[in-house]
Amino acid sequence: MKEVAEYIPLVAFLGKALGTHCEVVLHDVGNREHSIIAIANGHVSGRKIGGPLTDFTLKVLQKGTLRKDLYSVNYGGRGHSGKTFRSSSYFIRNREGRIIGILCLNYDVHTYFTARKILDRFILGDFSEEVSAREVTVPIQEHFHVDADSMMNSMIAKRLAPYNVSPSRLSVKERLQITGQLKEDGLFLLKGGITALAVHLSVSIPTIYRYLNRIRQE
Repeated sequence: MKEVAEYIPLVAFLGKALGTHCEVVLHDVGNREHSIIAIANGHVSGRKIGGPLTDFTLKVLQKGTLRKDLYSVNYGGRGHSGKTFRSSSYFIRNREGRIIGILCLNYDVHTYFTARKILDRFILGDFSEEVSAREVTVPIQEHFHVDADSMMNSMIAKRLAPYNVSPSRLSVKERLQITGQLKEDGLFLLKGGITALAVHLSVSIPTIYRYLNRIRQE
């Protein structure tokens, strides 16, 4: 999309200005499965041009693209390698107020966590393994994936995990709840989202459509 492409030079600029520990990503939401159209310092998360939207951005789009939020800042993110990020997103809107692109900054804070552990040991004068192993917890709102398939599988697995049973043992009510949660998560904004859920639940694609119809009617 032309309006989003105008931000491409800004990606390279921010990547150099903010340093190699900050990944800068530009998404065109018109192609959600391959939304990344520009990226600087992609080594931070391992993503490349052609990568998908994140679960966080899908949820933003699902909740309503006409919301007037200009940006979301300083929330926790996690990469497929397990790294923790401090992330911020700026929503690019068209004249009608619809989100058409997202400019994201993702700081790799893993190095700073390591430095904090060293400082804690020095300041406290406690060099025990307990202090060395102390972790800093960050609420994670976003996960980065290198392709749409891995993201869809992760989103579905997250919703299935609390049930701790095989899909064949889930009741219809539970399957409806899972489908409704994934609808709110934005799974069905992705091509293949319905098929992926059908495979995980061991049901047919028409069954997932029936679940969605029931959810809309409630």
